[in-house]
Amino acid sequence: MTERRFVLADFSYMDREGCLRLYEAGRVYALPRAVAHAAAKRGLVAMQRPALWEQPSSFRPPEALKEAEVVEAEVELKALQRHALELVEPKGDG
Repeated sequence: MTERRFVLADFSYMDREGCLRLYEAGRVYALPRAVAHAAAKRGLVAMQRPALWEQPSSFRPPEALKEAEVVEAEVELKALQRHALELVEPKGDG
C-alpha cells in the first residue's frame, strides 16, 4: 500500500531489494506507508505542499532515510492498526 506525499527536502532510501531511491523536493510521490511515515517523522514529506514552502538549496545534500527508521515506522503502523481494530469488550456486572 502506498501514500501520496509532497517531498519537502531531497532524501534517499535504500529499499529492501537494494535499490537506492532518490526523492526530490517539490515533487509528489507514491511512497510505501512505512517510508512515508518515517519520512514524515523527520519532516521530509507532507500531505500536500505547504502554502509558504520554498525549494531547499540545491547545494544541500539529500538526507538519508535509514532502514532502522523504516522498520520502526512499520512497527508503529502495525501497532496503530491493531489498536484501531481492537474490540472493546464491555465489563460484566459482577
